Amino acid sequence: MFHLTKRINRLKIKLSYHFGISKISSMPKMLMLEPTNHCDLKCPLCPTGLEDKTVDRGSMKLEQFKPVIDRLSKYLQSINLYSWGEPLLHKSLVDMIRYSAKTHKIRTITSVHLNNLTDPQVEGIVTSGLDKLIVSIDGATQEVYEKYRVGGNIQKVFTNLKKLVDAKKHHQSNIRIIWNYIVMKQNEKDMALAKEKSQEIGVELTFSLMRTNLKDDILQKTADNLEKDKQWIPDNPDFNPYDMEKKTQKNPITFCKRPWMETFVNWNGDVFPCGCVVTEKKYSYGNVFEQDFQDIWNGEKYVAARKELLDQPNNLETICHICKKNGYFTP
Repeated sequence: MFHLTKRINRLKIKLSYHFGISKISSMPKMLMLEPTNHCDLKCPLCPTGLEDKTVDRGSMKLEQFKPVIDRLSKYLQSINLYSWGEPLLHKSLVDMIRYSAKTHKIRTITSVHLNNLTDPQVEGIVTSGLDKLIVSIDGATQEVYEKYRVGGNIQKVFTNLKKLVDAKKHHQSNIRIIWNYIVMKQNEKDMALAKEKSQEIGVELTFSLMRTNLKDDILQKTADNLEKDKQWIPDNPDFNPYDMEKKTQKNPITFCKRPWMETFVNWNGDVFPCGCVVTEKKYSYGNVFEQDFQDIWNGEKYVAARKELLDQPNNLETICHICKKNGYFTP
């Protein structure tokens, strides 16, 4: 019955956006939740690394986290416990993972930079039921790595990565540990070395496309962002997501389904339509600590956002309107 509920919910989601329904009876099948937006690195394309002053910093308490999961668990297929901060800085991260992955048996993923892993966290993570641990390492040498992961120590990261691999073997854990390498102009030359290093350590390696400033990418025009951040755009066209002549996204989303499929909950309870968006309170669709989620999910802002994406008349401008206007996706 538990899985039947999720299958029915998934079908209702598809029917809702297919038939242009903005007020829906389904619930999100994916939750992105930010345990903390604190981070000790200064990555130059990240609002947190740039010390964005438009948002407050903090951490969600475990006793706040559990009711959110309890409320949505019977619909959720997956939970991503990360966004703008470093999850390992949260003292209850392992407990949060265990609550979603083991107590509620939901596919759970988190992403870390791995500069500050503690020994208890090593054991906790590999035995928590976590399905996937993404480790962001954008380089294979300190010289290259620190150009973007400012303040990071790659040898410490590799040491921590090996600890996790050893613990995974010891506990015969099914966790997938993935080295994620965002390709930029500054680190293209380290890609071959990264392949060798990942094989030596014993982890999967994925090469990912970069984005210009992760906040302005939504709030500003693509052409302006490319001019401002052109020093980061890789030379290899296979890893450049932008058309440099047209100053547009190469493969923009043609229809964004996210306000039907997923939701993002910030550390302070503020709700947003996806994990792409900035977390300024003025763009929030509601707050799960103050309102029932269903009231937010079918509240005026979520309904207006869906209408915007369906090209239906609506008189309320949301972050989805801004995203669409600035070319992040092209209807």
